[in-house]
Amino acid sequence: MISIRTKLSLWLSGLIILSTIIGLILFESMLREAFHDSIINRLEEDLEHVILATSLQNGQIEIDSKQLSSFYRPAYSGRYYQLNLPNNVIRSRSLWDVELDIEPLADKQKRVWQAKGPKNNDMQLLSIGIGSDTTPNTATLTVAQDLSIGRRVFSEVYGTKLAINIGVLLAMITGIFLILRQSFKPVKKVQRSLAKLRQGEISALDTDSIPPEIKPLAATYNELLDYTAKQIERSRNNLGNLSHGLKTPLAIMQQQVEALGLTDPEAAIAMQQQLDQIRKMIERKLAAARITGDMLPAAQMNVDKDFTSLLNTLAKVYRHKSLSYDIVNVNHLSRIPIHREDGMELFGNLLDNAFKWAQSNIVVTVTKNAQHMLITIEDDGPGVEQAQLAQLTARGTRLDEDVMGHGLGLSIVKEICEQYGFELAFTASQHLSGLAVSITIEAKSPII
Repeated sequence: MISIRTKLSLWLSGLIILSTIIGLILFESMLREAFHDSIINRLEEDLEHVILATSLQNGQIEIDSKQLSSFYRPAYSGRYYQLNLPNNVIRSRSLWDVELDIEPLADKQKRVWQAKGPKNNDMQLLSIGIGSDTTPNTATLTVAQDLSIGRRVFSEVYGTKLAINIGVLLAMITGIFLILRQSFKPVKKVQRSLAKLRQGEISALDTDSIPPEIKPLAATYNELLDYTAKQIERSRNNLGNLSHGLKTPLAIMQQQVEALGLTDPEAAIAMQQQLDQIRKMIERKLAAARITGDMLPAAQMNVDKDFTSLLNTLAKVYRHKSLSYDIVNVNHLSRIPIHREDGMELFGNLLDNAFKWAQSNIVVTVTKNAQHMLITIEDDGPGVEQAQLAQLTARGTRLDEDVMGHGLGLSIVKEICEQYGFELAFTASQHLSGLAVSITIEAKSPII
């Protein structure tokens, strides 16, 4: 799922880009309209000037070029005029040898249009019909301006505006990303606090340094943690009280069964089996409550810290043996999804077993892939015979040190693994000469 910061960045950037495009389109339209209006206004002024410079001399109409702008003198200067008479055409010197194709207009009729002019350039033209009451004939006076120069100026202005807008747009998008990054720093801080909470470094979120927008969420989370811890503690206390409350009735029933065995052995055996099942059921439920009851993230086992503590402690216990030990954490995993107390008991028993039988070396390997996490404890001791390895994991079998010489605390280990759903396996070590104990944790567990 896309993050909130990325979503805001994309939406705000898209909004700014859309606004910039719309602004450029509107600016281009307004600039083009202003450019067109300015040309028409200039042509109207030129039209008046040409009319004022026109006079009748010796029965012929003439235009005094001295009264007009010098732009009409150089050839193809871009400013032109042309007077179409019934039998004659008077052109500005700037038209040189080009004659504009002009449609005759009635008196006072105006026409504005664009056409190709000298050098095949686009021109803006303005024509007006000139007539008199004494004659039906009319003349058509036309002024024109080359659009190439104006369009070049238009392109420069619009290009400058476009460059400025693109620069401002990039600056605003960069600002958006920087501002959002800065604004979401407190959220990153909360994420780091949650990571510390998972690893057990803190027991609650610090709400004093959290922004007001997410402070209620953090406070609610702390309240939930506290409420959950109290509920779990209450449940475990109730189960403990129930266990102690059942001890006396079970003891009395046990005495009755023993007494019954003197008169009716078969009935006593059947009753004893039921009592044993009740005891095992109570023990399992109490173990489940103890193991999974307060499985809060903050209570989970830390790989480097807790394994190092166990190894150092056992090294002092077995200081009479010259042993070396190492932790291989290939994926740099920080925690194992098991309550810290249960993890210390589980791996403490396995490591104690390894220290007891190792000759010189112990290796703890922690790896992870997409399917599972694997914790392996290997030693270079005498190991276990292949035929006896299967007995170590047999359900319901309790192997003591006296029987196997290699199984202290294995019943506790198996019980904890069963409660958590871990897979326990005993094999011959591939790297060392002794026993390898492997615990496999499926990926559904919250491994970090």
